Amino acid sequence: MHAFTHTDKGALVLLRDLAIRPSTVLREYIIEGKRKKYFNPFTLLLLVLGVTVFMSSVFHPMRGAESIYKEQIASANTQKKKALMISMAEKQERLSQLVEKKMNVVVFITAPLMALAFWLVFKGKGQNYAEHLVAYLMLTCLLSLVSSICLLPLMAILPPENMLWISLANILIQMVYTCYAYKGFLKLKGFGDMFMVVVANILGMIFWFTVLMIAMLVFIIFL
Repeated sequence: MHAFTHTDKGALVLLRDLAIRPSTVLREYIIEGKRKKYFNPFTLLLLVLGVTVFMSSVFHPMRGAESIYKEQIASANTQKKKALMISMAEKQERLSQLVEKKMNVVVFITAPLMALAFWLVFKGKGQNYAEHLVAYLMLTCLLSLVSSICLLPLMAILPPENMLWISLANILIQMVYTCYAYKGFLKLKGFGDMFMVVVANILGMIFWFTVLMIAMLVFIIFL
Protein backbone atom coordinates (compact mmCIF):
# COMPACT_ATOMS: atom_id res chain seq x y z
CA MET A 1 0.00 0.00 0.00
CA HIS A 2 2.88 2.39 0.81
CA ALA A 3 4.42 1.75 -2.60
CA PHE A 4 1.06 2.45 -4.21
CA THR A 5 0.43 5.78 -2.47
CA HIS A 6 4.00 6.99 -1.84
CA THR A 7 4.00 10.76 -2.34
CA ASP A 8 7.27 10.82 -4.30
CA LYS A 9 7.07 7.85 -6.65
CA GLY A 10 3.97 5.79 -5.89
CA ALA A 11 1.65 4.28 -8.47
CA LEU A 12 -0.86 7.10 -8.09
CA VAL A 13 1.90 9.65 -8.69
CA LEU A 14 2.92 7.87 -11.88
CA LEU A 15 -0.70 7.79 -13.05
CA ARG A 16 -0.99 11.50 -12.34
CA ASP A 17 2.22 12.23 -14.25
CA LEU A 18 1.12 10.07 -17.18
CA ALA A 19 -2.08 12.10 -17.31
CA ILE A 20 -0.50 15.54 -16.95
CA ARG A 21 2.99 15.26 -18.46
CA PRO A 22 3.31 11.93 -20.28
CA SER A 23 6.02 13.13 -22.67
CA THR A 24 8.27 14.10 -19.76
CA VAL A 25 7.73 10.72 -18.10
CA LEU A 26 8.59 8.88 -21.32
CA ARG A 27 11.71 10.92 -22.00
CA GLU A 28 13.01 10.62 -18.43
CA TYR A 29 12.26 6.91 -18.09
CA ILE A 30 13.27 5.72 -21.57
CA ILE A 31 15.77 8.21 -22.98
CA GLU A 32 17.38 9.75 -19.88
CA GLY A 33 17.35 6.54 -17.82
CA LYS A 34 15.78 8.10 -14.70
CA ARG A 35 13.96 4.88 -13.84
CA LYS A 36 14.43 5.07 -10.07
CA LYS A 37 12.43 8.30 -10.08
CA TYR A 38 9.23 6.45 -10.97
CA PHE A 39 7.09 3.61 -9.71
CA ASN A 40 7.69 0.48 -11.79
CA PRO A 41 5.40 1.02 -14.82
CA PHE A 42 5.13 -2.70 -15.52
CA THR A 43 3.84 -3.33 -12.00
CA LEU A 44 1.42 -0.46 -12.51
CA LEU A 45 0.24 -1.98 -15.78
CA LEU A 46 -0.48 -5.30 -14.05
CA LEU A 47 -2.49 -3.45 -11.39
CA VAL A 48 -4.45 -1.52 -14.01
CA LEU A 49 -5.14 -4.68 -16.01
CA GLY A 50 -6.43 -6.25 -12.81
CA VAL A 51 -8.92 -3.38 -12.60
CA THR A 52 -9.80 -3.94 -16.27
CA VAL A 53 -10.49 -7.64 -15.77
CA PHE A 54 -12.55 -6.89 -12.64
CA MET A 55 -14.64 -4.22 -14.39
CA SER A 56 -15.15 -6.53 -17.35
CA SER A 57 -16.36 -9.33 -15.07
CA VAL A 58 -18.81 -6.94 -13.41
CA PHE A 59 -20.24 -5.16 -16.46
CA HIS A 60 -19.81 -7.81 -19.18
CA PRO A 61 -19.23 -5.27 -21.99
CA MET A 62 -19.16 -7.96 -24.69
CA ARG A 63 -22.63 -9.22 -23.81
CA GLY A 64 -25.00 -8.81 -26.74
CA ALA A 65 -22.33 -9.20 -29.42
CA GLU A 66 -24.11 -12.34 -30.57
CA SER A 67 -27.41 -10.45 -31.04
CA ILE A 68 -26.81 -10.10 -34.79
CA TYR A 69 -26.97 -13.89 -35.10
CA LYS A 70 -30.09 -14.07 -32.93
CA GLU A 71 -31.84 -11.65 -35.27
CA GLN A 72 -30.90 -13.87 -38.20
CA ILE A 73 -32.17 -16.93 -36.31
CA ALA A 74 -35.57 -15.29 -36.02
CA SER A 75 -35.66 -14.50 -39.74
CA ALA A 76 -34.16 -17.81 -40.95
CA ASN A 77 -36.37 -19.42 -43.61
CA THR A 78 -34.84 -22.91 -43.46
CA GLN A 79 -33.92 -25.27 -40.64
CA LYS A 80 -30.38 -25.57 -42.00
CA LYS A 81 -29.84 -21.81 -41.91
CA LYS A 82 -31.43 -21.59 -38.47
CA ALA A 83 -29.13 -24.32 -37.12
CA LEU A 84 -26.10 -22.52 -38.57
CA MET A 85 -27.11 -19.21 -36.98
CA ILE A 86 -27.70 -20.92 -33.63
CA SER A 87 -24.23 -22.46 -33.80
CA MET A 88 -22.67 -19.11 -34.73
CA ALA A 89 -24.50 -17.34 -31.90
CA GLU A 90 -23.29 -19.91 -29.37
CA LYS A 91 -19.69 -19.60 -30.57
CA GLN A 92 -19.90 -15.80 -30.52
CA GLU A 93 -21.19 -15.91 -26.96
CA ARG A 94 -18.33 -18.22 -25.91
CA LEU A 95 -15.85 -15.92 -27.65
CA SER A 96 -17.27 -12.86 -25.89
CA GLN A 97 -16.98 -14.61 -22.52
CA LEU A 98 -13.38 -15.57 -23.29
CA VAL A 99 -12.47 -12.00 -24.27
CA GLU A 100 -14.03 -10.65 -21.07
CA LYS A 101 -12.04 -13.09 -18.92
CA LYS A 102 -8.80 -12.51 -20.83
CA MET A 103 -9.05 -8.74 -21.33
CA ASN A 104 -5.52 -8.39 -19.94
CA VAL A 105 -4.22 -10.75 -22.63
CA VAL A 106 -5.93 -8.62 -25.29
CA VAL A 107 -4.03 -5.57 -24.02
CA PHE A 108 -0.72 -7.46 -24.01
CA ILE A 109 -1.33 -8.49 -27.62
CA THR A 110 -2.40 -4.99 -28.67
CA ALA A 111 0.59 -3.13 -27.21
CA PRO A 112 3.32 -4.87 -29.29
CA LEU A 113 1.29 -4.31 -32.47
CA MET A 114 0.79 -0.62 -31.73
CA ALA A 115 4.46 -0.25 -30.78
CA LEU A 116 5.44 -1.87 -34.09
CA ALA A 117 3.36 0.70 -35.96
CA PHE A 118 4.93 3.63 -34.07
CA TRP A 119 8.41 2.23 -34.65
CA LEU A 120 7.79 1.84 -38.39
CA VAL A 121 6.38 5.35 -38.73
CA PHE A 122 9.04 7.05 -36.58
CA LYS A 123 12.13 4.98 -37.43
CA GLY A 124 14.00 8.17 -38.26
CA LYS A 125 13.63 9.57 -34.74
CA GLY A 126 16.26 7.28 -33.21
CA GLN A 127 14.18 5.11 -30.86
CA ASN A 128 14.26 1.34 -31.35
CA TYR A 129 11.28 -1.01 -31.21
CA ALA A 130 11.86 -1.96 -27.56
CA GLU A 131 11.76 1.71 -26.54
CA HIS A 132 8.51 2.26 -28.44
CA LEU A 133 7.10 -0.84 -26.75
CA VAL A 134 7.98 0.46 -23.29
CA ALA A 135 6.52 3.85 -24.20
CA TYR A 136 3.24 2.38 -25.40
CA LEU A 137 2.96 0.05 -22.40
CA MET A 138 3.37 3.07 -20.11
CA LEU A 139 0.71 5.03 -21.99
CA THR A 140 -1.51 1.95 -21.86
CA CYS A 141 -1.58 2.23 -18.06
CA LEU A 142 -3.65 5.41 -18.26
CA LEU A 143 -5.56 4.52 -21.43
CA SER A 144 -6.71 1.18 -20.00
CA LEU A 145 -7.70 2.74 -16.69
CA VAL A 146 -9.80 5.43 -18.40
CA SER A 147 -11.39 2.84 -20.66
CA SER A 148 -12.13 0.49 -17.75
CA ILE A 149 -13.67 3.12 -15.49
CA CYS A 150 -15.50 5.25 -18.07
CA LEU A 151 -16.20 3.20 -21.19
CA LEU A 152 -16.71 -0.40 -20.04
CA PRO A 153 -19.74 0.55 -17.90
CA LEU A 154 -21.22 2.47 -20.85
CA MET A 155 -20.80 -0.57 -23.10
CA ALA A 156 -22.85 -2.58 -20.61
CA ILE A 157 -25.50 0.04 -19.84
CA LEU A 158 -26.23 1.42 -23.31
CA PRO A 159 -27.95 -0.59 -26.08
CA PRO A 160 -25.69 -2.59 -28.45
CA GLU A 161 -26.28 -0.11 -31.30
CA ASN A 162 -24.27 2.46 -29.31
CA MET A 163 -21.18 0.22 -29.33
CA LEU A 164 -19.84 1.94 -32.45
CA TRP A 165 -19.95 5.39 -30.84
CA ILE A 166 -18.27 4.15 -27.67
CA SER A 167 -15.53 2.51 -29.75
CA LEU A 168 -15.05 5.74 -31.72
CA ALA A 169 -14.81 7.69 -28.45
CA ASN A 170 -12.16 5.26 -27.24
CA ILE A 171 -10.19 5.68 -30.48
CA LEU A 172 -10.45 9.48 -30.24
CA ILE A 173 -9.16 9.46 -26.66
CA GLN A 174 -6.27 7.21 -27.72
CA MET A 175 -5.30 9.42 -30.66
CA VAL A 176 -5.46 12.69 -28.72
CA TYR A 177 -3.49 11.23 -25.80
CA THR A 178 -0.77 9.62 -27.94
CA CYS A 179 -0.41 12.86 -29.94
CA TYR A 180 0.01 14.75 -26.67
CA ALA A 181 2.53 12.23 -25.30
CA TYR A 182 4.59 11.66 -28.44
CA LYS A 183 4.85 15.37 -29.25
CA GLY A 184 7.28 15.88 -26.39
CA PHE A 185 8.68 12.35 -26.29
CA LEU A 186 10.01 12.47 -29.86
CA LYS A 187 10.22 16.28 -30.08
CA LEU A 188 7.66 16.41 -32.87
CA LYS A 189 6.96 19.73 -34.53
CA GLY A 190 4.27 20.99 -36.85
CA PHE A 191 1.10 19.51 -38.30
CA GLY A 192 2.97 16.97 -40.42
CA ASP A 193 4.64 15.29 -37.44
CA MET A 194 1.41 15.22 -35.45
CA PHE A 195 -0.44 13.78 -38.43
CA MET A 196 2.08 10.93 -38.48
CA VAL A 197 1.06 10.05 -34.91
CA VAL A 198 -2.48 9.61 -36.23
CA VAL A 199 -1.08 7.50 -39.09
CA ALA A 200 0.82 5.33 -36.58
CA ASN A 201 -2.38 4.81 -34.59
CA ILE A 202 -4.33 3.83 -37.69
CA LEU A 203 -1.57 1.45 -38.83
CA GLY A 204 -1.47 -0.16 -35.39
CA MET A 205 -5.24 -0.58 -35.44
CA ILE A 206 -4.99 -2.26 -38.85
CA PHE A 207 -2.40 -4.67 -37.41
CA TRP A 208 -4.64 -5.32 -34.39
CA PHE A 209 -7.81 -5.73 -36.46
CA THR A 210 -6.07 -8.21 -38.78
CA VAL A 211 -4.86 -10.35 -35.87
CA LEU A 212 -8.29 -10.10 -34.22
CA MET A 213 -10.13 -11.23 -37.36
CA ILE A 214 -7.78 -14.18 -37.83
CA ALA A 215 -8.20 -15.20 -34.18
CA MET A 216 -11.99 -14.89 -34.40
CA LEU A 217 -12.16 -16.95 -37.59
CA VAL A 218 -9.98 -19.68 -36.09
CA PHE A 219 -12.14 -19.73 -32.94
CA ILE A 220 -15.47 -19.77 -34.78
CA ILE A 221 -14.45 -22.32 -37.43
CA PHE A 222 -12.30 -24.75 -35.46
CA LEU A 223 -13.31 -24.44 -31.80
